[in-house]
Amino acid sequence: MYKPILSIVLRFASIVACIILSYVLLTASFAYLYPLVIASILAAGIHPIASFMEEKLKFPRMMAVIGTMLFLFATISSILFILFSEFMQGTLFLAAQLPDYIQTFSHYVTNIMEQKIIPMYEKITSYLQALNPSQQEAVSKSIQQFTLKISTTLSESLQTFLLRIPAVFTTLPNSFTVMIFILLATFLIAIDYKKLTAFGKELIPQSFQTKIKNIQKQFKKTIAAYIKAQFILVLISAFLVYIGLKILQINHAFTISLYVALIDLIPYIGSGVIFFPWMIYLFIVGDYSLTIQLAILYGLIIIIRQLIEPKILSSSMGIHPLIALITLFIGLQLWGIIGFIIAPVILISINAFYQAGTFHDIWKFIKG
Repeated sequence: MYKPILSIVLRFASIVACIILSYVLLTASFAYLYPLVIASILAAGIHPIASFMEEKLKFPRMMAVIGTMLFLFATISSILFILFSEFMQGTLFLAAQLPDYIQTFSHYVTNIMEQKIIPMYEKITSYLQALNPSQQEAVSKSIQQFTLKISTTLSESLQTFLLRIPAVFTTLPNSFTVMIFILLATFLIAIDYKKLTAFGKELIPQSFQTKIKNIQKQFKKTIAAYIKAQFILVLISAFLVYIGLKILQINHAFTISLYVALIDLIPYIGSGVIFFPWMIYLFIVGDYSLTIQLAILYGLIIIIRQLIEPKILSSSMGIHPLIALITLFIGLQLWGIIGFIIAPVILISINAFYQAGTFHDIWKFIKG
Protein backbone atom coordinates (compact mmCIF):
# COMPACT_ATOMS: atom_id res chain seq x y z
CA MET A 1 0.00 0.00 0.00
CA TYR A 2 2.76 2.41 0.95
CA LYS A 3 5.15 1.43 -1.87
CA PRO A 4 3.27 3.33 -4.63
CA ILE A 5 3.08 6.44 -2.41
CA LEU A 6 6.78 6.13 -1.58
CA SER A 7 7.62 5.80 -5.29
CA ILE A 8 5.59 8.93 -6.08
CA VAL A 9 7.34 10.87 -3.30
CA LEU A 10 10.78 9.72 -4.50
CA ARG A 11 10.03 10.63 -8.11
CA PHE A 12 8.71 14.03 -7.01
CA ALA A 13 11.83 14.57 -4.88
CA SER A 14 14.07 13.66 -7.83
CA ILE A 15 12.29 16.25 -10.01
CA VAL A 16 12.71 18.94 -7.32
CA ALA A 17 16.39 17.98 -6.88
CA CYS A 18 16.99 18.23 -10.65
CA ILE A 19 15.37 21.69 -10.76
CA ILE A 20 17.46 22.94 -7.82
CA LEU A 21 20.67 21.45 -9.26
CA SER A 22 19.96 22.99 -12.67
CA TYR A 23 19.34 26.39 -11.07
CA VAL A 24 22.59 26.20 -9.07
CA LEU A 25 24.63 25.14 -12.12
CA LEU A 26 23.09 27.84 -14.33
CA THR A 27 23.69 30.65 -11.83
CA ALA A 28 27.25 29.45 -11.16
CA SER A 29 28.22 29.10 -14.83
CA PHE A 30 26.25 31.98 -16.38
CA ALA A 31 28.98 34.58 -15.77
CA TYR A 32 31.39 32.43 -17.82
CA LEU A 33 29.05 31.06 -20.50
CA TYR A 34 26.79 34.02 -21.34
CA PRO A 35 28.97 35.22 -24.29
CA LEU A 36 28.73 31.75 -25.82
CA VAL A 37 24.96 31.68 -25.23
CA ILE A 38 24.56 35.08 -26.94
CA ALA A 39 26.78 33.93 -29.83
CA SER A 40 24.70 30.75 -30.24
CA ILE A 41 21.46 32.76 -30.37
CA LEU A 42 22.94 35.17 -32.94
CA ALA A 43 24.28 32.27 -35.02
CA ALA A 44 20.84 30.63 -34.98
CA GLY A 45 19.37 33.89 -36.31
CA ILE A 46 22.04 34.23 -39.00
CA HIS A 47 21.83 30.59 -40.14
CA PRO A 48 18.59 30.79 -42.22
CA ILE A 49 19.78 33.86 -44.18
CA ALA A 50 23.26 32.38 -44.71
CA SER A 51 21.73 29.06 -45.83
CA PHE A 52 19.53 30.88 -48.36
CA MET A 53 22.58 32.68 -49.79
CA GLU A 54 24.52 29.41 -49.86
CA GLU A 55 21.83 27.23 -51.45
CA LYS A 56 19.96 29.66 -53.72
CA LEU A 57 22.62 32.23 -54.60
CA LYS A 58 25.51 29.69 -54.58
CA PHE A 59 27.71 31.65 -52.17
CA PRO A 60 30.46 29.78 -50.30
CA ARG A 61 29.38 29.17 -46.69
CA MET A 62 32.04 31.48 -45.24
CA MET A 63 31.15 34.32 -47.62
CA ALA A 64 27.43 33.81 -46.92
CA VAL A 65 28.00 34.12 -43.16
CA ILE A 66 30.28 37.17 -43.54
CA GLY A 67 27.81 38.78 -45.96
CA THR A 68 24.89 38.18 -43.59
CA MET A 69 26.76 39.58 -40.60
CA LEU A 70 27.85 42.66 -42.59
CA PHE A 71 24.31 43.17 -43.91
CA LEU A 72 22.83 42.99 -40.40
CA PHE A 73 25.55 45.29 -39.07
CA ALA A 74 24.93 47.82 -41.88
CA THR A 75 21.14 47.69 -41.35
CA ILE A 76 21.38 48.19 -37.59
CA SER A 77 24.00 50.93 -38.04
CA SER A 78 21.78 52.76 -40.56
CA ILE A 79 18.77 52.65 -38.25
CA LEU A 80 20.87 53.83 -35.32
CA PHE A 81 22.36 56.62 -37.46
CA ILE A 82 18.90 57.88 -38.48
CA LEU A 83 17.69 57.79 -34.89
CA PHE A 84 20.91 59.40 -33.66
CA SER A 85 20.60 62.20 -36.24
CA GLU A 86 17.09 63.06 -35.08
CA PHE A 87 18.23 62.68 -31.49
CA MET A 88 21.10 65.12 -32.06
CA GLN A 89 18.88 67.67 -33.81
CA GLY A 90 16.49 67.66 -30.89
CA THR A 91 19.36 67.79 -28.40
CA LEU A 92 20.94 70.77 -30.21
CA PHE A 93 17.59 72.55 -30.16
CA LEU A 94 17.26 71.89 -26.42
CA ALA A 95 20.87 73.01 -25.88
CA ALA A 96 20.15 76.28 -27.74
CA GLN A 97 17.08 76.87 -25.58
CA LEU A 98 18.79 75.83 -22.34
CA PRO A 99 20.43 79.22 -21.52
CA ASP A 100 17.01 80.92 -21.75
CA TYR A 101 15.50 78.21 -19.57
CA ILE A 102 18.29 78.58 -17.00
CA GLN A 103 17.97 82.38 -17.02
CA THR A 104 14.19 82.15 -16.56
CA PHE A 105 14.63 79.56 -13.82
CA SER A 106 17.25 81.73 -12.06
CA HIS A 107 14.93 84.74 -12.30
CA TYR A 108 12.09 82.84 -10.64
CA VAL A 109 14.38 81.42 -7.95
CA THR A 110 15.66 84.95 -7.22
CA ASN A 111 12.09 86.24 -6.95
CA ILE A 112 11.17 83.40 -4.60
CA MET A 113 14.24 84.14 -2.47
CA GLU A 114 13.43 87.86 -2.30
CA GLN A 115 9.68 87.53 -1.80
CA LYS A 116 9.42 84.36 0.30
CA ILE A 117 12.68 82.98 1.71
CA ILE A 118 14.39 86.19 2.93
CA PRO A 119 11.25 87.60 4.67
CA MET A 120 10.69 84.17 6.25
CA TYR A 121 14.33 84.07 7.39
CA GLU A 122 14.05 87.55 8.91
CA LYS A 123 10.84 86.57 10.68
CA ILE A 124 12.44 83.38 12.08
CA THR A 125 15.48 85.41 13.19
CA SER A 126 13.23 87.87 15.04
CA TYR A 127 11.48 84.95 16.77
CA LEU A 128 14.84 83.44 17.77
CA GLN A 129 16.04 86.72 19.23
CA ALA A 130 12.94 86.80 21.42
CA LEU A 131 13.91 83.44 22.99
CA ASN A 132 16.04 83.13 26.09
CA PRO A 133 19.75 82.14 25.68
CA SER A 134 19.22 78.43 26.48
CA GLN A 135 16.41 78.12 23.92
CA GLN A 136 18.49 79.94 21.31
CA GLU A 137 21.37 77.53 21.95
CA ALA A 138 19.08 74.49 21.60
CA VAL A 139 17.64 75.77 18.30
CA SER A 140 21.15 76.61 17.05
CA LYS A 141 22.39 73.09 17.86
CA SER A 142 19.41 71.52 16.06
CA ILE A 143 20.07 73.63 12.96
CA GLN A 144 23.78 72.73 13.05
CA GLN A 145 22.99 69.01 13.36
CA PHE A 146 20.51 69.23 10.48
CA THR A 147 22.94 71.04 8.18
CA LEU A 148 25.74 68.65 9.17
CA LYS A 149 23.56 65.66 8.32
CA ILE A 150 22.64 67.13 4.92
CA SER A 151 26.26 67.99 4.10
CA THR A 152 27.44 64.53 5.21
CA THR A 153 24.78 62.80 3.09
CA LEU A 154 25.63 64.91 0.04
CA SER A 155 29.35 64.35 0.56
CA GLU A 156 28.93 60.57 0.86
CA SER A 157 26.67 60.46 -2.22
CA LEU A 158 29.18 62.48 -4.27
CA GLN A 159 32.06 60.32 -3.04
CA THR A 160 30.20 57.13 -3.96
CA PHE A 161 29.41 58.53 -7.41
CA LEU A 162 33.04 59.56 -8.03
CA LEU A 163 34.34 56.18 -6.86
CA ARG A 164 32.04 54.42 -9.31
CA ILE A 165 33.36 56.36 -12.31
CA PRO A 166 36.75 54.52 -12.40
CA ALA A 167 34.89 51.22 -11.96
CA VAL A 168 32.80 51.99 -15.05
CA PHE A 169 35.90 52.78 -17.12
CA THR A 170 37.66 49.61 -15.94
CA THR A 171 34.75 47.54 -17.27
CA LEU A 172 35.05 49.05 -20.77
CA PRO A 173 38.10 46.99 -21.88
CA ASN A 174 36.46 43.83 -20.58
CA SER A 175 33.18 44.71 -22.35
CA PHE A 176 35.09 45.31 -25.60
CA THR A 177 36.86 41.95 -25.24
CA VAL A 178 33.55 40.17 -24.58
CA MET A 179 31.99 41.84 -27.65
CA ILE A 180 34.90 40.72 -29.88
CA PHE A 181 34.61 37.19 -28.47
CA ILE A 182 30.84 37.14 -29.16
CA LEU A 183 31.38 38.25 -32.78
CA LEU A 184 34.11 35.65 -33.39
CA ALA A 185 32.09 32.90 -31.70
CA THR A 186 29.01 33.87 -33.73
CA PHE A 187 31.04 33.65 -36.95
CA LEU A 188 32.56 30.26 -36.08
CA ILE A 189 29.27 28.75 -34.89
CA ALA A 190 27.38 30.06 -37.95
CA ILE A 191 29.95 28.54 -40.35
CA ASP A 192 29.65 25.05 -38.84
CA TYR A 193 26.06 25.41 -37.62
CA LYS A 194 24.81 22.22 -39.30
CA LYS A 195 27.75 20.13 -38.03
CA LEU A 196 27.42 21.48 -34.49
CA THR A 197 23.66 20.87 -34.36
CA ALA A 198 24.15 17.35 -35.76
CA PHE A 199 26.82 16.67 -33.12
CA GLY A 200 24.47 17.97 -30.42
CA LYS A 201 21.71 15.65 -31.62
CA GLU A 202 24.04 12.65 -31.35
CA LEU A 203 24.59 13.43 -27.66
CA ILE A 204 20.83 13.53 -26.93
CA PRO A 205 18.84 10.27 -26.76
CA GLN A 206 16.40 9.83 -29.63
CA SER A 207 13.41 9.70 -27.25
CA PHE A 208 14.17 13.23 -26.00
CA GLN A 209 14.91 14.87 -29.36
CA THR A 210 11.24 15.31 -30.32
CA LYS A 211 10.43 16.85 -26.93
CA ILE A 212 13.42 19.20 -27.12
CA LYS A 213 12.45 20.29 -30.65
CA ASN A 214 8.93 21.00 -29.42
CA ILE A 215 10.26 23.03 -26.46
CA GLN A 216 12.60 24.99 -28.77
CA LYS A 217 9.71 25.72 -31.11
CA GLN A 218 7.54 26.98 -28.26
CA PHE A 219 10.41 29.07 -26.83
CA LYS A 220 10.94 30.79 -30.19
CA LYS A 221 7.22 31.37 -30.56
CA THR A 222 6.84 32.76 -27.02
CA ILE A 223 9.94 35.00 -27.21
CA ALA A 224 8.79 36.39 -30.56
CA ALA A 225 5.36 37.05 -29.06
CA TYR A 226 6.86 38.80 -26.02
CA ILE A 227 9.13 41.02 -28.14
CA LYS A 228 6.15 41.85 -30.34
CA ALA A 229 4.08 42.78 -27.26
CA GLN A 230 6.82 45.04 -25.86
CA PHE A 231 7.33 46.66 -29.25
CA ILE A 232 3.59 47.38 -29.49
CA LEU A 233 3.54 48.88 -25.97
CA VAL A 234 6.54 51.13 -26.70
CA LEU A 235 5.00 52.25 -30.00
CA ILE A 236 1.69 53.04 -28.30
CA SER A 237 3.41 55.07 -25.55
CA ALA A 238 5.55 56.98 -28.07
CA PHE A 239 2.55 57.59 -30.33
CA LEU A 240 0.44 58.92 -27.44
CA VAL A 241 3.29 61.22 -26.36
CA TYR A 242 3.79 62.46 -29.93
CA ILE A 243 0.08 63.17 -30.50
CA GLY A 244 -0.27 64.80 -27.08
CA LEU A 245 2.76 67.07 -27.59
CA LYS A 246 1.58 67.99 -31.08
CA ILE A 247 -1.81 69.01 -29.67
CA LEU A 248 0.02 71.09 -27.03
CA GLN A 249 2.09 72.63 -29.89
CA ILE A 250 5.45 71.73 -28.32
CA ASN A 251 8.52 71.86 -30.58
CA HIS A 252 10.41 68.67 -31.49
CA ALA A 253 7.57 66.42 -30.40
CA PHE A 254 9.08 63.54 -32.40
CA THR A 255 12.44 63.80 -30.61
CA ILE A 256 10.77 63.86 -27.20
CA SER A 257 8.59 60.86 -28.13
CA LEU A 258 11.78 59.10 -29.28
CA TYR A 259 13.34 59.79 -25.87
CA VAL A 260 10.22 58.33 -24.24
CA ALA A 261 10.35 55.22 -26.47
CA LEU A 262 14.02 54.58 -25.59
CA ILE A 263 13.43 55.07 -21.86
CA ASP A 264 10.26 52.98 -22.01
CA LEU A 265 12.41 50.00 -23.02
CA ILE A 266 14.00 50.13 -19.55
CA PRO A 267 11.87 48.13 -17.10
CA TYR A 268 10.21 50.09 -14.28
CA ILE A 269 11.73 53.44 -15.35
CA GLY A 270 9.25 54.65 -17.97
CA SER A 271 8.40 58.08 -19.30
CA GLY A 272 8.19 59.65 -15.83
CA VAL A 273 11.96 60.28 -16.03
CA ILE A 274 11.19 62.88 -18.72
CA PHE A 275 7.81 64.16 -17.58
CA PHE A 276 8.45 64.72 -13.86
CA PRO A 277 11.50 67.05 -14.18
CA TRP A 278 9.74 68.86 -17.02
CA MET A 279 6.57 69.42 -14.97
CA ILE A 280 8.56 70.50 -11.88
CA TYR A 281 10.46 73.07 -13.94
CA LEU A 282 7.26 74.43 -15.52
CA PHE A 283 5.61 74.65 -12.10
CA ILE A 284 8.56 76.56 -10.62
CA VAL A 285 8.67 79.06 -13.50
CA GLY A 286 4.93 79.62 -13.18
CA ASP A 287 3.67 77.96 -16.38
CA TYR A 288 0.81 76.25 -14.54
CA SER A 289 -1.31 75.74 -17.66
CA LEU A 290 1.31 73.62 -19.45
CA THR A 291 2.14 71.84 -16.17
CA ILE A 292 -1.49 70.70 -15.83
CA GLN A 293 -1.67 69.72 -19.51
CA LEU A 294 1.50 67.61 -19.27
CA ALA A 295 0.27 66.03 -16.03
CA ILE A 296 -3.00 65.06 -17.75
CA LEU A 297 -1.07 63.66 -20.75
CA TYR A 298 1.28 61.67 -18.50
CA GLY A 299 -1.65 60.37 -16.44
CA LEU A 300 -3.46 59.22 -19.58
CA ILE A 301 -0.33 57.44 -20.85
CA ILE A 302 0.14 55.62 -17.52
CA ILE A 303 -3.53 54.60 -17.28
CA ILE A 304 -3.71 53.40 -20.89
CA ARG A 305 -0.43 51.49 -20.55
CA GLN A 306 -1.47 49.79 -17.30
CA LEU A 307 -4.80 48.80 -18.84
CA ILE A 308 -3.45 47.40 -22.10
CA GLU A 309 -0.12 45.85 -20.96
CA PRO A 310 -1.56 42.66 -19.37
CA LYS A 311 -4.03 42.32 -22.25
CA ILE A 312 -1.37 42.68 -24.97
CA LEU A 313 0.99 40.29 -23.16
CA SER A 314 -1.79 37.74 -22.74
CA SER A 315 -3.06 38.01 -26.32
CA SER A 316 0.45 37.80 -27.80
CA MET A 317 1.69 34.98 -25.57
CA GLY A 318 -1.58 33.13 -24.97
CA ILE A 319 -1.49 33.80 -21.21
CA HIS A 320 -4.39 35.09 -19.11
CA PRO A 321 -3.91 38.77 -18.09
CA LEU A 322 -4.29 37.87 -14.40
CA ILE A 323 -1.42 35.35 -14.60
CA ALA A 324 0.80 37.93 -16.33
CA LEU A 325 -0.06 40.51 -13.65
CA ILE A 326 0.56 38.06 -10.77
CA THR A 327 3.92 37.00 -12.25
CA LEU A 328 5.07 40.64 -12.55
CA PHE A 329 3.96 41.32 -8.97
CA ILE A 330 5.76 38.24 -7.60
CA GLY A 331 8.90 39.19 -9.53
CA LEU A 332 8.78 42.68 -8.02
CA GLN A 333 8.32 41.31 -4.49
CA LEU A 334 11.10 38.70 -4.79
CA TRP A 335 13.79 40.58 -6.72
CA GLY A 336 12.77 44.24 -6.57
CA ILE A 337 13.21 46.31 -9.73
CA ILE A 338 15.24 43.52 -11.40
CA GLY A 339 12.13 41.37 -10.97
CA PHE A 340 10.56 43.27 -13.88
CA ILE A 341 13.31 41.75 -16.05
CA ILE A 342 13.36 38.28 -14.45
CA ALA A 343 9.56 37.86 -14.30
CA PRO A 344 9.02 37.99 -18.10
CA VAL A 345 11.85 35.45 -18.58
CA ILE A 346 10.17 33.11 -16.09
CA LEU A 347 6.79 33.74 -17.72
CA ILE A 348 8.21 32.95 -21.17
CA SER A 349 9.88 29.77 -19.88
CA ILE A 350 6.80 28.51 -18.04
CA ASN A 351 4.57 29.22 -21.04
CA ALA A 352 6.97 27.48 -23.44
CA PHE A 353 7.21 24.38 -21.22
CA TYR A 354 3.43 24.35 -20.76
CA GLN A 355 2.69 24.66 -24.49
CA ALA A 356 5.23 21.91 -25.20
CA GLY A 357 3.44 19.58 -22.75
CA THR A 358 6.47 19.31 -20.44
CA PHE A 359 4.43 19.72 -17.24
CA HIS A 360 2.06 16.97 -18.39
CA ASP A 361 5.03 14.65 -19.01
CA ILE A 362 6.50 15.46 -15.58
CA TRP A 363 3.16 14.73 -13.91
CA LYS A 364 2.92 11.41 -15.76
CA PHE A 365 6.45 10.55 -14.59
CA ILE A 366 5.59 11.40 -10.96
CA LYS A 367 2.41 9.29 -11.05
CA GLY A 368 4.39 6.46 -12.63
